[in-house]
Amino acid sequence: MADKLALLKLYDDVQARFDADGTVCTMAFGWRPPAQQQLTAARITWTPGDADGKIGEVGAPRRPGRDPRPLGTLHEFFTVEFFAFDPAEPENERLQYQAVRFLFDTWFRAVYLAAYGTFAIVENEWILTSKERRHGAALRVTATIDAMIPDAANTYADADLMAATGDVSELTHTESMTVTQS
Repeated sequence: MADKLALLKLYDDVQARFDADGTVCTMAFGWRPPAQQQLTAARITWTPGDADGKIGEVGAPRRPGRDPRPLGTLHEFFTVEFFAFDPAEPENERLQYQAVRFLFDTWFRAVYLAAYGTFAIVENEWILTSKERRHGAALRVTATIDAMIPDAANTYADADLMAATGDVSELTHTESMTVTQS
């Protein structure tokens, strides 16, 4: 069984496509808000869940008969925000619009090539909440990716968990902890 979840695989596949195509963009994954200053002309942040924090809907399994057997499919929500600007003319709003749209189009192509038939865009909108003048433009997209819920225990090394908490004194390399998905 693959140890990688569908959303993490999609993120990695998009990063690999950007690297292969020479797309210069900073990508971040997680719930922590990124720094407000823009260090590069293009930035994409990925956040699991939708704006309300919902994970998604569980549906019938897709492609039964696989090993491990799928128990269901999580249509997992994720939110992606695109920030881009054209530094040549920061006051030219047409160029700022173009910069973020090209970034979105590049991302969409990478997602399409990596996950055709397993993702859908649920909602997209311009981010217009800026209270002070800033250069650039921003888009927010909420999407879903189909993630299999397998009939198999997921494990990860206790040593990794304990190392994160600082207590590794009584662990062996073979110990693991089973994680139950709900």
